[in-house]
Amino acid sequence: MIPLPGFDEGGQPHVVVERVQLDGSRRKVRRGFGGGRNFGDRKKHANDLSDDVDFVLSDVATRTPTLGIDPRLILVVETMTSGQSVAEEANWQRSGLRIVDTSTTKRVVAFSDDPAMSLFLARLEDYSSGPKKGQASATHEAFFDNIDNVRPYGSQDRVGVELQTVLRQVGRDDDLTVDVEVWYPGDVTTAESWLTLISDAIGGAGGVVHDAFSSEASGLALMRVSASASIVRQLLDVDLVAKVEVLPEALTINASPSEVSADTVSDLPLPNNSSPLVGIIDSGVVSNHPLLRGCIVEAVSTSAWIEDGADRHGHGTAVASILARGSLDGQISSNDWDAPPFRVVSVRVLDENAQIPPYRLAERELTDAAIYLAQQGVRVINLSLGDLNGMIVGNRAPSIAALLDALSRSLNVVFVVPTGNVAPREYAGQFDESLAVDYPLRMLESPNARLLDPAPAATALTVSSLVSPLGPLPLGTVSLGRAGWPSPVSRIGPGIGDAIKPELCAPAGTMGQEQESYALVEPDALQVAVADGRVNSTGVITHDFGSSLAAPHVSRVAALVASKYPENSANLIRALTLQSAEPVSSDFLSASTEYVEGAPSAEGRRFVGYGQASSLRSAESAIRDTVLIAESNIPVDGVHLYAVPVPEAFFTRKRASRGMTVTLSFDPLVRARRMDYLSTRLKFEVVRGLPADEVIELFLSEADDAAAGTRVKIPNRRGLKVSGIPTQKRIAMEPAQTVRSLGANQLARKTWQNSLPRFNDFPNDFFVVVQSLNRWAPPTSMQPYALTVRLWVDEKLPPIYEEVRTKVSSARIRARGRAQTR
Repeated sequence: MIPLPGFDEGGQPHVVVERVQLDGSRRKVRRGFGGGRNFGDRKKHANDLSDDVDFVLSDVATRTPTLGIDPRLILVVETMTSGQSVAEEANWQRSGLRIVDTSTTKRVVAFSDDPAMSLFLARLEDYSSGPKKGQASATHEAFFDNIDNVRPYGSQDRVGVELQTVLRQVGRDDDLTVDVEVWYPGDVTTAESWLTLISDAIGGAGGVVHDAFSSEASGLALMRVSASASIVRQLLDVDLVAKVEVLPEALTINASPSEVSADTVSDLPLPNNSSPLVGIIDSGVVSNHPLLRGCIVEAVSTSAWIEDGADRHGHGTAVASILARGSLDGQISSNDWDAPPFRVVSVRVLDENAQIPPYRLAERELTDAAIYLAQQGVRVINLSLGDLNGMIVGNRAPSIAALLDALSRSLNVVFVVPTGNVAPREYAGQFDESLAVDYPLRMLESPNARLLDPAPAATALTVSSLVSPLGPLPLGTVSLGRAGWPSPVSRIGPGIGDAIKPELCAPAGTMGQEQESYALVEPDALQVAVADGRVNSTGVITHDFGSSLAAPHVSRVAALVASKYPENSANLIRALTLQSAEPVSSDFLSASTEYVEGAPSAEGRRFVGYGQASSLRSAESAIRDTVLIAESNIPVDGVHLYAVPVPEAFFTRKRASRGMTVTLSFDPLVRARRMDYLSTRLKFEVVRGLPADEVIELFLSEADDAAAGTRVKIPNRRGLKVSGIPTQKRIAMEPAQTVRSLGANQLARKTWQNSLPRFNDFPNDFFVVVQSLNRWAPPTSMQPYALTVRLWVDEKLPPIYEEVRTKVSSARIRARGRAQTR
C-alpha cells in the first residue's frame, strides 16, 4: 500500500483541538416562500383542485370496509416542486392534512382526519378569491400555486414491483408471505394501534401475522404476513397500508473448492485476550475453522427462530475471515501470517439459505442483534447484507437504512455496509468485446445498478469493491476492469438526496470474459481468498468476489480507530476512518470506448466515494502528517469555529506538495418517508486571513440550503457576504461544499504545490467553520458531530507535528486563561 505524500514514521497521537469560544448562535428568522406563480388563472386552478377533492371524497364515501377496516381519507398531492420544507409542512397541517410521505419527487401523501376536508376547501376558497386590498398575492397563494392535482392513493401505489409479478402467476388461494409497510402517522402509539387493527383483520380473514415492528426513531411500522393471494390483494386496498412486497431473495456465495489443506493453515498466530472486539451480523461463523480458531469470542443467535450461531451457509465465515485476518492471498502464498488485531463477536440472523427467518422481520432481527453487540462492548459492526428487493428509488430511505441510522445514533456504534452486488446482465445490455472497459459507463446509464438497502444509510460507512491485483488468467480470458478499478458487480451511488455514497472502497475481486464467446466467467485468479465455511465442503480456503468482502476491510480500519479512542463517539470513529481514505483515480471512466470528452469526473465518486481506507493513516499521526480532532454539539442553525495553525512548512518557498484534508461526521435524527430525511444538515468550509469574530458573523449572515431550495439572509454590521471572500482567503476544496454537505459523512481535500501567502495584517491560521442548517429538528436540540483536520507535507519540507501540537496547546492554555479572568 502506497501512503499519500507526507506519510512517514508514525506513532504520534492525534492532536485534540478546541473550538474558538465565540457566540455562533443563529438569530431567529422567518423562512418564507419564493418564486413566481405557476397558475395564472387562480379561479380555474382552484375549481380544478376542488373537483379533484370532490372525486377523492366521493371515492372514500362509496367504498366499503376492506377486511373489516373502514376506508380512510388518504390522498396523493402532486406538486410543482420537489422540496417540502418545514414551513411548507406546517402549511399542510394548517390545511387539515397530516403528511406521511414526501420521499418521492413532486408528490406528497397525506391523511385527512376531517372527512369533508373543510379546512383545505376553506383555504382553497380564500385563494380563489384573489389578492385582498393592498396585497400583491392571494391568501395561501404559495401553498395552492404549488399543487398540480389531487388523487386517491390506490392499490397501484401499494403493490411492490416483485409482488405485482407474483400476483399474476398465482391463484387466489395460493399462500404468500409478504412484508407489509403501514403508514407511520408521526407518533408510535397511533402506529401501533394501526398495526394491531390490521393484524386483527388479517387473523380474522384466516391469515397469520408472524411479526410486527415499529420504530419512532426511524419512522417505521412494519409487519410480516402469511396469507392467501386473495387476502394479499385485499391488503392492497387498505388505506392504512403504504406498501406490500414479497420477501427478498437469498444471498448467494460464488465459491469454489481450493487445494489449500487444513495442515497448511494450522497453528496460525492468535489475537491477544485483550484485543478489541469487532462485531459481525451475518449467517453465523464456523468458530473452529482453521482461519478463525481462537479469533471468535462468541458466535450466537438472538433470534428464537435460529437455533445457534453456527454458519450453515458459508457467507458469514467468508466475511469473518477477512474481518479477523485481512487480505488472505498474500499470507497464503507466503505462509507468513499476521496476528489478528481484533477478536470477533458474531450474531447470526440468516438461516441456512442466507435469509432472515421467514416469520421474522429483518428490522426486528437486526435491532436485536445490534443491541446485543453493543451490550458486549462492540463499537464497529460489519453488516455485509443487502435486500435484493430494496434498491434505492428517488429520495426515499429504505427501511433497513433508516433503522441503521436510528440504531447508530442510539447505540453509539458504527455500521459498515456494502453497496450490494449487481449482475452485469442487469445493466450492461449486449456482452461484447468492449464490455471489459465500458462497464462503468453502462452502470452510470442504467437505473438497475443503484444501491441496495441498507447501503443508503446516512450514518453507515458504505463500501464498494475494487478489482484486486490480477493474477495469471486462463488463456482466452480477459478481466472485467483493471486492478484498482471499481468492480463490475459493485453497485453505485448516489445515496439519499444525492449524498456521496459509497464513501469508501476496498479490493474484493472481479469477473472475467471469454474473448471468443464474450461469456462471463469466474476464475479464481480474479477473486479473493476467503475461509470456506460451507456445509460439507472439503476445502479450507475458497475464492469469492463482491462488495460483501470489501466491507470487512473498512470495518478493520474503523475498529482500529475505535481501539485507539475507546471513550470517543461513533462520529469520531467514522470521521477518522474517512480521514484515512487514499484517493482513487477516476481514469476508469475516460478509458471507456464510449467516453465523451468533458464528462464530469465527479461521476467517479458514485463508484469509489472518497477513496480506499488505509489502516496506516487512521489512528496515528506522523511527523509530516498531523491530524487534529474535535468533538462538540452544535445548536440548531448555529456556527462553530476552529483555529488550525498553519505550519511554517506551508510558507516555505519551495516547489513541494503540502495539503489539508477535512472530515466531518454527525448522526442526525431521521424519518424514513420524507424528502427531508435528515433532521439537520451540517456543512464545513475553510477560510484564513480574517478575524475570528468576522468569520462567525459572515456565516451567521448567510445560510444557503440548496437541498431545500431556500435562502436565508440576515443583515450584518459590516455588509459582508461569504460569497465575497477573496479566493486567497476562502479555501476551495474538493469536492465542493454543495456536494459533500448532502451527506452525514463528509470529506474534502486541498493540495498546494507552492507556498501559501502570508497575511501581515490578518491572522494566518486556517479557520474551519462548521455550520448547522436545521430542517425539522426541535429548536432546542443540539447536534453531536466530530471534525478532523489533516495537515501534511512531503519529505522535501520540514516536519510539522511538534509545531502544530505546540501551537494548539498554547492556544488552549491562552483561551483557558482568558476564561478564568472573566
